Order: sequence, then structure tokens, then C-alpha cells
Amino acid sequence: MGIKKTTSLKILFRRFAISLIVLLIAALAVPFGLETLAVNVGLATRANYSELQAKEIIPTLAVAPDITKVVIPQRCDYLILDKDFNELFSNMNDRDKDAAVLYAKGEYIEHGTNRKFTLVVREKELCILQYFIGSQFTVSWLPKWFPSPDVLTFILMAINFLVVIIVLTAMFAKNLKKQLSPLFEATAEVAQQNLEFEVQHSKIAEFEDVLLSFDNMKDSLKKALEQQWKAEQIQREQIAALAHDLKTPLTIIQGNADLIGETKLDIEQRQYADYIIESSEKMQVYIKTLIDLSRAMTGYQFFSETIDFPTYLEQLIVQMKNLCHIKEINLKIEITDIPQEFIIDKSLFERAVMNILNNALYYSPQGGTIYVNVSKKNSHVQIAISDEGKGFSPEALCHAKEQFYMADRSRNSEMHFGMGLYIANSIVEQHGGQLTLENSAETGGGKVTIQIPC
Repeated sequence: MGIKKTTSLKILFRRFAISLIVLLIAALAVPFGLETLAVNVGLATRANYSELQAKEIIPTLAVAPDITKVVIPQRCDYLILDKDFNELFSNMNDRDKDAAVLYAKGEYIEHGTNRKFTLVVREKELCILQYFIGSQFTVSWLPKWFPSPDVLTFILMAINFLVVIIVLTAMFAKNLKKQLSPLFEATAEVAQQNLEFEVQHSKIAEFEDVLLSFDNMKDSLKKALEQQWKAEQIQREQIAALAHDLKTPLTIIQGNADLIGETKLDIEQRQYADYIIESSEKMQVYIKTLIDLSRAMTGYQFFSETIDFPTYLEQLIVQMKNLCHIKEINLKIEITDIPQEFIIDKSLFERAVMNILNNALYYSPQGGTIYVNVSKKNSHVQIAISDEGKGFSPEALCHAKEQFYMADRSRNSEMHFGMGLYIANSIVEQHGGQLTLENSAETGGGKVTIQIPC
């Protein structure tokens, strides 16, 4: 795993902060620049435009004989009062009039709004001129669709702020996720028990350090597991060899026990001879179980061949019927859309099917029925075997395919070791297929399904 040029998280966050500050300043500058441009091209007025116009017209209002004939600037309103503060003329609304009267009396309190007043004292009248501080559109139709330029500028600034923050943080988060993806991929591979992969790189120094540590851990784990697997393989091979070696002296013991049984013995000697024969038969079962276990764990010798599947299936059904007849259990078989040719190891496949059938026979009630459905689904040959027993318990659904698992512990007394479904599953997996356990909705009992690609 080569090390590439990396950047620390500190520098990455510093770049993010600088970018955020620069873009936020730009988010402020752009709307302000647009407002300035609108003022320069005449689409909007300056913020103090109304104030300047009001100050220019004050001398005229102070001396004009008829103030109503004076052209009042746009965005300016007036209220003319006599010396007793009685209204004479106005173009203000009632609310503004009240505020203007208070201003003339010196009782107006400024509330920090953009509305301003100025007082023009005439010979017999008082003129209160109202104007507003703030930029305004000069085109008549723009105020109908948009707020004032100042408000519009603040709205654009707020939108730009949000856009900059959302986009920049999203890009930063995406980059972090991209740099973390090698770690996610590596952990996913290990979770799938795959150690034959190369850990990828990250451009962030801290993440790269974690990936390097993870790579070292993966290599150490792989080495340890390989050693463990090798030791287990040697152990299984030794067990298998020992089991085979035990068969020879056991055969001799059985043969001699049979010879002793043919001689003239008293009752006690006959009893001892029977003990030897019975125990040697049990040892024969134990040895066979050990051999089956070692083969299932290491993988059976696999001799696949292309067979005439309908013919092979007929032979298999004959064995199934004979076994069910002995157990006094009914057998119903349904065959639909099976392939003419099928590539399997005939003996191993037969053993897997018969193991499942034996398991179903054990749990079937006296006089019950076992249902066998053979079909082709999604390019797979499927054999489903279900019984009318009590079905799989939740625990059995999880563990029944494990070696030595027995839902009914009393079976151990009958020389059963919980190997049937384990061996069947091993054979099916060796064929590239899958064995599934469930409870049948139709029969209420257990259902075991073999699926092997064809």
C-alpha cells in the first residue's frame, strides 16, 4: 500500500473556513454592487435622494404665496397647519398627519424608522414636510413586483448567505465522505470475510493513517487466520486418518467377536460377547460420523457429470418411496418443468436429498404425509421437501444447518448426532447452491428447499 501526498484535517478545515469567509463576503458584495449599478444607470435612487430634494425645496416652501401650487418632490408629503395647529391642506394619510402634528408641537418621538420630518415656518402657517430615507425604484412598474432596492438587497444577501453555506458545506461533506469511502469499503470486505483485497488511499493524512493501520491489521489477521485454517485442516485430516485407521482394528475385533460367538459359551461368556459386538457396532457408527464430519468440513471429493435428470429423478423417487413405506409415511411428489440435463455429483446429491428426507421422516407424525416438489425456477433446480410435523423452532431455523445441532436432544440416544442437515448443506454449497429452512404454510410442518443452478 503506497503512501501518496496527503493533507491534514487542520489544513482542510482552514481552507474551508477561508473559502466560507471569502464567499460570504462575495455574497454581501454582489447584491450591494447590483444596487449601486441600479443607482448609476438610473433604475433606482440613492438612499438620501428624498432628503436632498426636501432640503432643496424648503426655501421655496417658506416664501411661496400659495404652497399648494409648489411642486412637491416624489416620495415627499406635506401638511399645512395654522398657528393653532389646525389642518389647512395635506396630502398625507391620517396616521402620518398625527405624527406630523406631534412633530410640529415638538412632541414626536423618533422610532428609528426611515420616515423623517422637517418643519418649514411660514408667516401665518406651519408646513411639515415628510420624506423617507432609502433607495427607491425610478421605474413605475418595478415597485409593483419588487420591494424597495434596500429590502431587495438584504433579501438577496440572505439568499446568497444560505446558498453559500449549504453548497460549501455539502461540497465539504462530500469530499470527507469520498476520503472516508476506502475505510467503509475495507470494513465491508472484512465483514464479508474477504481478506484478499487492497486497501485504497485517502488524501487526508489522518484518514490515511487509519487506513494504514487497518491494512496492517488486515494483513496480521489474514496471517493469523491462515495459520489457524492450516492448523484446523491438519487437525481434520488427522481425525479423518485416525478414523480410517480405527476401522481396521475394529473390523478385527468384530470378526473375532463373531468367531467367539460361534463357539460353545456359557451364559456369562455369551453376555460378554454380545457386549463386545454391540459396542463395536456403536464404534462403527462413531467412526462413520467422524469420517462424514471431516469430509463435510474439508469438502467432499466432487465428481460432477451431466446426467439425464428425469431418469435420475425416477431412481431417486423409488428410494424415497421405499424409505417412506418402511416408516409407514405417505409420500406425495409433484414434478414441474424440470431440465432434461443436470450437472451434479450423483452420489453426493442423492445423499443430500435422502438426509433431508430422513429428517422429515423423523418429525412426521405416524401416518402423516411428506410432500416433495421438484421444479425449475430462475435457472435453478429446486427440490422442496416438507412434512406435517411441528415445524422448525425459531432456534432451529437459525442453527439447524450447524454441525451437531439437535432440536430434539433425545435423538442422541438413537445414535443421531445432528449431522444430517449439516452434511446436506455442505453438499449443496459444494454444488454452488443454497439450502433454506422454513415452516410450510400449507402443511404447518418444516420445509427444506434445495436450489442448485442448472
